[in-house]
Amino acid sequence: MNNFNDRTKAFEAKFTQDADLQFKLSAKRNKLIGEWASQVLQKENKEEYVKEVRQSALEKAGDEDIIEKLMKDFASNNQELSREELLKKFNECENKAKEELMEQNS
Repeated sequence: MNNFNDRTKAFEAKFTQDADLQFKLSAKRNKLIGEWASQVLQKENKEEYVKEVRQSALEKAGDEDIIEKLMKDFASNNQELSREELLKKFNECENKAKEELMEQNS
């Protein structure tokens, strides 16, 4: 019975660690995408805009809320950006965030 409890505790610890890493990855990726967008859109207060982007990611589950915000912001600034281009940028930022997190954890 003790062996089963040990396995359960190990699984729970791994699940918690994985969830924590996924949260950090998403937060870092959202920061990077916000920084990129603030440069392209030439925002005066870049830090405030990055904060807005990161907060928009908390409105709905998944990435649709942040995608909608960025698409709307680009359109309102007469900047052309397709959904495919934005998703490509998301992947680039996520890969960069993974690299940075791995550097921090090594």
